Amino acid sequence: MKKFSALLLSLILVLMTFLPVTANAQTVCNCNELPIIYVRGRATILRDKSQPRDDETNPALPYLAPGKAEELIKELVPVYYKCYRSDDFEPFRVLFTQRMAEVYEDYALDNNGNVKNNSGLPDTDYWRNKNIIDNHKASTAVETPRQAHDEIYKYFFQYDCRLDPCDTADDLYDFIQKVKEVTGHDKIKIVGRCLGAGILSAYLAEYGWSDISDVLIYNSIMNGTAVNNSLFNGELYFDADAVDFFATQNLDDTAIFSLIKQIITLANKTYGLDMTMDYFNKTGTKVARLVVPDAMRVSYGTTPGYWSMVSAENYIEARDYIFAGVEDEFAGLIARLDNYYNTVSSKLNDMYKQMEADGVHIYNISKYGYQLYPIMEDADYQSDMIVTVEQQAPGTTCAPIGSKFDDAYIAAAEEKGTAKYISPDRQIDASTSLFPDTTWYIKNIEHNNFPHIIDELIYRIMRFSSGRMTVWDNSRFPQYLIYAGEENNNDSIRPMSETDQGYSIEEPSFFDLLHNLTKSVIVCLGELFNVIVERIKAN
Repeated sequence: MKKFSALLLSLILVLMTFLPVTANAQTVCNCNELPIIYVRGRATILRDKSQPRDDETNPALPYLAPGKAEELIKELVPVYYKCYRSDDFEPFRVLFTQRMAEVYEDYALDNNGNVKNNSGLPDTDYWRNKNIIDNHKASTAVETPRQAHDEIYKYFFQYDCRLDPCDTADDLYDFIQKVKEVTGHDKIKIVGRCLGAGILSAYLAEYGWSDISDVLIYNSIMNGTAVNNSLFNGELYFDADAVDFFATQNLDDTAIFSLIKQIITLANKTYGLDMTMDYFNKTGTKVARLVVPDAMRVSYGTTPGYWSMVSAENYIEARDYIFAGVEDEFAGLIARLDNYYNTVSSKLNDMYKQMEADGVHIYNISKYGYQLYPIMEDADYQSDMIVTVEQQAPGTTCAPIGSKFDDAYIAAAEEKGTAKYISPDRQIDASTSLFPDTTWYIKNIEHNNFPHIIDELIYRIMRFSSGRMTVWDNSRFPQYLIYAGEENNNDSIRPMSETDQGYSIEEPSFFDLLHNLTKSVIVCLGELFNVIVERIKAN
């Protein structure tokens, strides 16, 4: 019995010695497919993050009650007109700021850039409140965009888009460590979309990239956005050609919008639109410069997340403009903003090039084919309406919207051996970008459109079987692609060809404009007549 007890004790001791090794071995995954973490862009912010969303009692922020916009316009326009007559816009500035403060009361942060209430990302969306499980193994049956979407969203990082990206980066670090722990991998792959690219960049600047094998930047705002650069500097400018082209490109072909487009184009052709825009630029721009600082300090100007969308080259000027005279009052917030500028935004290109030199695979997906919103100078940059191509993919050379590289440019590229990087529509040259062989450009897709069809491209890049995928490795996904269709509804992306001209700036003759305008008026009158007849019949 003693021998048996001794033998049993020995076996137990041996098992106790090997059990930790066995336990550790079970946490190591041998699937050879690193987990993909997806850092999204802006997320929904609720008035009370701990309660379910309710559009009346717990709405998404910023919240504008039904009919409130019309009410504000009716209140503000008369005041603006009186100020215009007296050339003193101080009363308008005070009233406008007061109303902005009311609308953004629950959304704005305090003077240190901290949340001042219980608003934020819904608790149900926060990763610490979810059960993270090991489900990262690549599916061998990924054949559809939806399947690709499901695969790359398995480890989905959401955050409060208002907060300091450097603070959110600390939370991302914890999330990455948790995913590594659960999956048993010592490295991960990561996608940063829109504002998520800025969060990812803040993480990389603080923690380095030893945990990461592949980084994909998708429709990034980490180098700023043209819209934010203009807004945060109080720069408002309307160009007649830009307004005309924007209307032509974005208004649909229903009767009323066709009529509006014809009127705008005719006015531009006869210089009436130029005079209207000149009038506004002489008054509206002046008012914007006066009103913007106060209005921003009670709304988006309190949020480090939105400040991270101001380009590094525009930041100092914007900061000094928004906080002039109130530096002490907003010292805490300014310190956060300066820290992000000094440690992240001013060093982005050098950091990503160093990552590539250190063996990290860097990819970029950029959108183009749209003019910027026509509220700023130089609105004809190639863009997704909000972010220029150069901001999404630094270094890229672009022809202005509606134009192409001329024959001399193409000939010079052929002589240098870089013509293969020029888009078939002759509007983009990727050879000058930071990562010419791993940057994709998708035409005719707006900034706020993130369809599943693009997720398949992301999936193929991140799950490429031979290491780093380039724009030359998959004939389905060459460097230049065309997007068509309605988001997630029979939409598609396909390789661009030389016949894909996209949008161009048309120059119809004066008589063609009159003819088209007459047709549009007749159609609208016909539709109005039909509505009247139907109402008479109904009565």
